[in-house]
Amino acid sequence: MANENLNKLCMDESDPMLNALVRCKHEILLNLQTSWSKLNPGRRFWSCPCYGSKNCKFFRWRDKEEVDPRSSFILPRLVNKINELEQELCIRQVHIDNLRNSNLLLERRLNRRLKWCRFNPFNRKILLCILICVVVMFISNQ
Repeated sequence: MANENLNKLCMDESDPMLNALVRCKHEILLNLQTSWSKLNPGRRFWSCPCYGSKNCKFFRWRDKEEVDPRSSFILPRLVNKINELEQELCIRQVHIDNLRNSNLLLERRLNRRLKWCRFNPFNRKILLCILICVVVMFISNQ
């Protein structure tokens, strides 16, 4: 799951800072984000999208530095589990796509073979002529 989706899950509707208008020196309106690092799990912050480049150093924590010890323990594990499950989902989707492509290829091969086996009216006439010729040859040899 992308970090922005995790951020949406952690939105506290009653947080007065949720609607705060925070801007960096570029005058970009910043969204309140959630840290998913091992050191600061669940901490809310604002940072400029240009942070680290274009000489922008804007970064501000929403809360105090105190992090709930339970959050420090469980949140990184949950994020890791989400990432593992997303990777497993991606692998399975690729596997399903490969199976679909394989089935499609087999179906095309089967249709080509069946195409040769089907008797259209022209093929029936040719087969009937050949059968009559064989019967006539057999009778004439007797």
